[in-house]
Amino acid sequence: MRIGLILNASRERARQLADEVEHRLSAWGIEVWQDSDRTPTHVPALADVVIVLGGDGTVLRAARRFAPQGIPLLGVNLGQVGFLSVLEPAELEEGLPRLARRDFVLEERMMLEVSVHPEEKPVQRHLVLNDAVLKSPRTQVVEIRASVDGHRYGSYRGDGVVCASPTGSTGYSMSAGGPIVQPELDVMVLTPICSYTGAMRPLVVGGHRTVELVPVGVRPVMLALDGQEEIALAAGDRVTVTGSPVRTRMVKFDEGRFFRQLGRKNRPARR
Repeated sequence: MRIGLILNASRERARQLADEVEHRLSAWGIEVWQDSDRTPTHVPALADVVIVLGGDGTVLRAARRFAPQGIPLLGVNLGQVGFLSVLEPAELEEGLPRLARRDFVLEERMMLEVSVHPEEKPVQRHLVLNDAVLKSPRTQVVEIRASVDGHRYGSYRGDGVVCASPTGSTGYSMSAGGPIVQPELDVMVLTPICSYTGAMRPLVVGGHRTVELVPVGVRPVMLALDGQEEIALAAGDRVTVTGSPVRTRMVKFDEGRFFRQLGRKNRPARR
């Protein structure tokens, strides 16, 4: 078995934990490589599993890197939320032996293909796991016209709009009032951000559909991809979003973890 370790190298705890995990796996005769999530160099395409040590942002970067190769990810939460992680550090004692003997199942997560269509330039294509967000880079109301499969749906007037995958439904979309979607479903969620009129409500569409989002007017609009890359849109640019044939494969030990995480997040804060 060959295992890659991807870590958020800016976290000292991640570096320490990576060394501990590598030592333990190597003692079992497993080949192990370590690599940073921001400056990838070492993990080969032949890895059987990649263990990701960090927060949800680290998992998102790993997903975009390894999903096209079909390499499964096992997230270990060192961040604040951990919706994309399967284990907490304290659970590695039980999880690593199960991983080594391949006692797990794989869950496939829908990804989004986001395409920017400039008027006079080649199409730019991007792969994301969580979401594509069109928003104002300033505190201004912007208007974004929306269509589904070429059928005009309406216009979002406000701070912007989120187009999220089921995985991304627990992120920015949820904070903006969108629905929570089970991660194994194949749908997209359109959620307005601070809607100016309140007329546009969150909308769930099939993952095989194509959503088109077009900024209207002269005010600047930014496209954010998984919250980690931003593209300034020019007047006349079109953004299309649809389900990608590429899937993020996630190692899963426990069917109930997603709902337990929701329960913890929705629990009232202690005063």
